[in-house]
Amino acid sequence: MARRRAHRPQRRRIFVGCEGASEVGYVAFIRLLAEEAGLQVHLGIHDCRGGDPLAIIETAIRVHDSRRTKFGAYAARSVFLDADRHGHHSARADRAKQLVKENGFGAIWSTPVLEALLLKHFSGSELLRTSTPDLALEALLSRWPEYRKGMAALELRDRLDGAAVAGAARFEPALRAFLDSIKPEFLHVRRKPG
Repeated sequence: MARRRAHRPQRRRIFVGCEGASEVGYVAFIRLLAEEAGLQVHLGIHDCRGGDPLAIIETAIRVHDSRRTKFGAYAARSVFLDADRHGHHSARADRAKQLVKENGFGAIWSTPVLEALLLKHFSGSELLRTSTPDLALEALLSRWPEYRKGMAALELRDRLDGAAVAGAARFEPALRAFLDSIKPEFLHVRRKPG
């Protein structure tokens, strides 16, 4: 008699385009938290290698479509990018927003850069707004002196946890929508002390 294979539940596949290495590290950190929580999810991360928002979104759409053709549909798709270059070319920025909407992507804009989003992970800093990339980095370094751009997931995990992400998501609706696309209960964890 033939043995039956154990049924493994299908993992929820989510495509995530990232502006650069810092965003890749952050999304990989989110993936690590999802794995620690035992969630059946696969975050297909792609480094779009920078550029202006339109170039990043065009790359994300192209890679998403190629992977979808090869491996099947994704349950959701998102793109993480910085807003600091958003206003440099308004026509390109408007086209980027249009493409996000037309292609069903959730856009997580870090204003002005990812360091400002990371700052919101620290209790008491959730409402801070920084107007330039330099000020965002300076404010983050005052709370996390060891921080450097492009940190890997495990390095981020040494300082941050799911509760810190949930705290930031309370003040960043696009981040919350991204986390909800993974699984809504993903956010129900306790903050790590320190």
